[in-house]
Amino acid sequence: MTVRMNISMDDDLAARLRAASADKLSDYIARAVRRQLLEDELKSLPEAPDAEWAADAEQTAEQVLFGRAG
Repeated sequence: MTVRMNISMDDDLAARLRAASADKLSDYIARAVRRQLLEDELKSLPEAPDAEWAADAEQTAEQVLFGRAG
């Protein structure tokens, strides 16, 4: 399901967004919001006593967000 939303932002930011999004504003904004939400959720996780677990979580997040292989 898709929800229509109206947002406000500074003119200069809107111009940069239009230029960066290749006229696919909704897709670009949705990706940016997903990335920010995932980053916020990862930051809210408790510190892991196992450093290997933390490295694995970071690598997985990078793969999800940026399509990077570790």
